[in-house]
Order: sequence, then structure tokens, then C-alpha cells
Amino acid sequence: MTDADKSGKRRGLDLTGLLLFGALGVAAVAVGAGLVYGGYFTPWGLVVWLIVCGAFIAAAAPSHVAPAPKNTLVHGAARPASETEAQAAARGAVKARAIHEQKFDE
Repeated sequence: MTDADKSGKRRGLDLTGLLLFGALGVAAVAVGAGLVYGGYFTPWGLVVWLIVCGAFIAAAAPSHVAPAPKNTLVHGAARPASETEAQAAARGAVKARAIHEQKFDE
């Protein structure tokens, strides 16, 4: 992962994306022409149908990408370590509790 990818900014379309987007456009035009030629739609009926479909797609598309959730709600004993606790753990001065020996109220 390069430094540019780590910034969290959205990248634009690259050449592959542009080619795929263009192929999708060509396919859509071909299908639309086939529908008009086959008599399924009138030209203006196809335009109205495409506008309605575009409105549904625009309404369903997200306006922005939500950031990753932050783990700020910590409950009980599960809390972030303070700086002194983290330094002591890094030195090996802290012995971890034996989890299997815990007693719980019933």
C-alpha cells in the first residue's frame, strides 16, 4: 500500500474503470436501440423510462462514504490502557490476569 492510498482520499477512475464504464455505456445504447427497434418502446417512452430508472439509482446511491467506526464506547473492565500501563506492559513488568480463574456473581 503506498502512502497515497493510506490518506483515505477517494481515487478517481483509472484506465480500466474508464474502459468498463465505456463498455457499459455502449451496451446500454445497444439495448436501448434494440428495444426501440423491436417495438417495445417508443423513443420518447425509452427516454422517460431511463429518466425514471436514473432517478431510482440516484436516490439509492450513497452521497458519501461513512468513516470507519471508532471504538469509543468501552464498557466494564475492557478499557484502553493508559500510557503508563502500556509502557509497563511493553517492559514486561505487568503480569496478565489468569482469565480462567475469574469468579462471576450468579
